[in-house]
Amino acid sequence: MGIIDVRDLWYIYPNASTPSLKGLNIGIERGEFVLLTGPSGCGKTTFCRCLNGLIPHFYDGEMKGDVRVSGLSTKEHPIAELAKHVGLVFQNPDNQIFALTVEKEVAFGPENLGLGREEIIEAVEWALKVTGITELRYRGTNELSGGQKQRLAIASVLAMRPDVIVLDEPTSFLDPLGAERIFEVLERLRREFEITIILIEHRVDLAVRYADRIIVFDNGRVIANGPPEEVFGAEESRLAGVGTPRIIELSKRLARRGLKIGGLPVSVEEFVSRIGKTLSTLQGLPEIRRLRRREPEFVSGTPIIEVEEIHYTYPNGMHAIDGVSLTINRGEFIAIMGENGAGKTTLVKHFNGLLKPQRGRVLVDGLDTSKTSVAALARKVGLVFQNPDDQLFAESVEEEIKFGLRNFGFEDEVIEKRVEWALNLLDIERYRKSSPFTLSGGERKRVALASVLAWDPEVVVLDEPTIGQDYAQKERLRHFLMQLRTRGKTIITVTHDVEFVAENRPRVILMAGGRIIADGPMERIMADAETLKRASITPPEVAKVFRGLSDYGLPPDVFDVEEAAEILSSLLRGAGE
Repeated sequence: MGIIDVRDLWYIYPNASTPSLKGLNIGIERGEFVLLTGPSGCGKTTFCRCLNGLIPHFYDGEMKGDVRVSGLSTKEHPIAELAKHVGLVFQNPDNQIFALTVEKEVAFGPENLGLGREEIIEAVEWALKVTGITELRYRGTNELSGGQKQRLAIASVLAMRPDVIVLDEPTSFLDPLGAERIFEVLERLRREFEITIILIEHRVDLAVRYADRIIVFDNGRVIANGPPEEVFGAEESRLAGVGTPRIIELSKRLARRGLKIGGLPVSVEEFVSRIGKTLSTLQGLPEIRRLRRREPEFVSGTPIIEVEEIHYTYPNGMHAIDGVSLTINRGEFIAIMGENGAGKTTLVKHFNGLLKPQRGRVLVDGLDTSKTSVAALARKVGLVFQNPDDQLFAESVEEEIKFGLRNFGFEDEVIEKRVEWALNLLDIERYRKSSPFTLSGGERKRVALASVLAWDPEVVVLDEPTIGQDYAQKERLRHFLMQLRTRGKTIITVTHDVEFVAENRPRVILMAGGRIIADGPMERIMADAETLKRASITPPEVAKVFRGLSDYGLPPDVFDVEEAAEILSSLLRGAGE
């Protein structure tokens, strides 16, 4: 028996019509790094709640079958005892942070395990160091950004040194460099201490290089279970809406062109090594053929948002915005990117008047936000928060969407039509009568988005819209944003998702230290490695490949898998001639 042994596990939530888990049989060995993936709402989070006893001891409902962790039955042993063996990092860090300071939060677990004073101090210092938040040790937890809270939640679990760490999308609030650091930490924990890592993650491009095994859930069942190359090569995974990592997809497209590179490499380094060996045999490189690339789009016309040298400092003394000036034209598509704490969210909260500039001014369609009510600005600018729980409060999804419409004075008939439209658009019709708080993080995000889109604002601001969204939902969001743009809407996204940005090709604004450090078309910004690094942003996976093959004359500004496949196939064919 492995460190985790799950046999014929069924679970149904109270008042639910169908089970969330349906006859699962899963075994996991000590020291394995297992990635759980699948469409949003497929049962991944519910499964993880079963591993530390939250189900059945905390959540009501009916559980059948058996779950054993480190030999302990989760039915027979209380959560307090199971916590010594398995630590759970929630999708939303606010759900598990409660201490007033960072240090006290990290110390809480070791204290409750009964460790001595010196052991507690050592555990706290180690956990803070490996998660990169030592400098936050004495900060109040209410002062942290979303990404900092996520690192704190991970540190508080690591401090207890459990046998198993279960993480529900731990990098969702982190910038790309921060996410890579967390994965490196988890890999070291697995390698040096034989800690078993179980990870729910939609960032499969990053996660796949660390995983020994991938388990794909769909509708409460396991539909694939095996090594990454096997799972992502299977048709079942694609049909379930699981996104294929770009490197694996690129390899598959080359294979369809009759060009084999030896299996399906899962990392940029492995892919570059295999391609490089082949290209190094060429006597002379053939001319590189490029697809006809879309030229960057520049939207000229009437400014819809004008930011003039604004400054903002929070009451705790943190300088969030330091002299930002910016013009956004009507109909533009903008992506604001940068490290955690760079000022991105603070900036966009100025667009609808939630924050007022302490110096400088912000104009929205000619209105000075300092002299205009939030209610008036909200009719023009709709903001979907990074954490959907910050704006959800109604007892049902339907009532949540109706709330804004009623406050804006829409007629009952119009309200019904707009609610129906929003439910269908975001694929949440089946949750119409459900409480938003019973849904998964990705589903709650869609409810928050639907509640804003329903009143049809001129400017739509989306703070981390892809967090918690599976591949199919990201694709739906991408197409929807294209539809909004054809209707003349201005789209502003705050995001760490470089792949989403590369696919949508917006104007990119990079921020660091409360300032704008770069502003321009995606193609130019994403090809500037030094500036990206200053903003803690990593290039898209395809761009990393071409940078790794730069000695062979490959262009650095390739971001699209199809174009990459065309260029590489022309070179590889040349190698065979």
